[in-house]
Amino acid sequence: MSSLSDDAQRTTDTNMTATNPLNICLIVLDSVRAANCSLYGARHKTTPYLSTLASESTVYRQARAPSNWSLPSHVSLFTGLETHVHGVTIHHKLTPGETVFDTLVEQHGYQTGLFTENGFIATDQAGISRSFQTVETVPEIVPTEYSTGENNPNPDGFYYADRFLDWIDSCDGPWAGCLNLMDAHRPFEPQSKYDKWGDAEARALQSKLDHRWEWAFHSDDQPLWKLHGLESLYDGAIRQADAIVESVVEKLRERDLLDETVVIICADHGDGFGEPGALANEPPAVSHIVPMSESLLHVPLIVRHPGRQRRRDIHAPAALTQFRTAAIEAATHAEVRPTAFIPDGPVIATKQPVTGDLRRRYQRAVADATPFLSPSRAVYVSGVTEEKSTSISKKYHWGEKATQLRVYDAQSISIESQGGAEESVTQTDLHESIDQAFSKFEPASVRAERTGEVDLETKEHLEALGYFWWRIISGARRAISIQDVSMQLLNGMVSLQRCCTTLSAHSKAHAGKMKSLILVSSAAV
Repeated sequence: MSSLSDDAQRTTDTNMTATNPLNICLIVLDSVRAANCSLYGARHKTTPYLSTLASESTVYRQARAPSNWSLPSHVSLFTGLETHVHGVTIHHKLTPGETVFDTLVEQHGYQTGLFTENGFIATDQAGISRSFQTVETVPEIVPTEYSTGENNPNPDGFYYADRFLDWIDSCDGPWAGCLNLMDAHRPFEPQSKYDKWGDAEARALQSKLDHRWEWAFHSDDQPLWKLHGLESLYDGAIRQADAIVESVVEKLRERDLLDETVVIICADHGDGFGEPGALANEPPAVSHIVPMSESLLHVPLIVRHPGRQRRRDIHAPAALTQFRTAAIEAATHAEVRPTAFIPDGPVIATKQPVTGDLRRRYQRAVADATPFLSPSRAVYVSGVTEEKSTSISKKYHWGEKATQLRVYDAQSISIESQGGAEESVTQTDLHESIDQAFSKFEPASVRAERTGEVDLETKEHLEALGYFWWRIISGARRAISIQDVSMQLLNGMVSLQRCCTTLSAHSKAHAGKMKSLILVSSAAV
């Protein structure tokens, strides 16, 4: 397989445009895993609308995310490049002109828009937002009609959905928009009417945890059973995201736009609530970024194509990196084949190298950080198809250990081989097979080193989602580590009294940041 970095090598990219190209509505349910969607067999009815929409859509039962967290997955989704090929992390910028949205504008005359709270993709820091002509992210003042949470004061996904619909109304030609919904990303704060399985105790539990809670559970400072309480809130958040999808799709239907639009609904990755790994050295799945279990990689993927009015289920492994193929088909042929998301070769996923800051946090939190920082790769191929069931095979390694799994659906997995010496498939065989699948991809030069510090607006957006810690000294704000806060408190550089004084003087949004800082600082000391 060759790199897709050059448009000349993209077999589906062409200057030819269909007479009536389809609009492209991409909805990304950030952090939603297939296992907790009722469409995929979850016990709680978290996705009633997706189940209804499925009756007129193609449902991919075995779709996989290219990575286990937002930035690399979105770069892969937008470029068609696997994560180990583009190599974009928080230290890099995607170079201009590499996404399918650039191609849609330059070669096919589309108008493009991005609507999200996610600071990794909505600001210029990672270079992704430059591919869109219109970008809507966190407003300076949150309109009162949109719910905000205690931990994340930013508006919920209904705000971005309404901005998305307003933008569509303003378009005078074919459009391609991405609506990224962060409602199911931590902190989980669904509106009461969608919070059907959580309770006050679960919310209180979440409010007492740091926004970044991975190391608290991985270091055994917190017991894993508490994650089940958080999962009850997570299910309500998925239910809310499902309602937002309904509001968008049905308004497109009301405006007679649905029959001119291909609707693609997916997730960039899932989330972990303590699920054990299949290998002895593999940590349990807690949140995302570190784990590579099915709870992080098995994601929903539903495509509603105009003119197709019955459901079709596809059980072959599907890849989000094929979105580029689907989008170009919509522009050039006014259709998207049901097999557009099925690549020619195996579906693969990668855990990128852990960054220096995250590495240091784990090294401080646990006695031996090696298991949490180990590299991991996964390869998916079609399994044995029986009369009434279909499964796929997953080979993956975590560090030096490898195994092979049989995945039947989002709820059922069995271990085929641990690669032991007594088995016909050895650890070496599994590693070589995985490496061979990855070696077929040529590297692409699509990233540049990021220069300068992350801007304040991006930090504020990411802090609300648990990615940065803050301090306020004489009105200056910057991201620092928990250890830095602790040392400064001990050295008398910052006092809790000053923090409390500043807290009372700031708005609700900044008050939430200060509350988190005080709690973390106290615990660290």
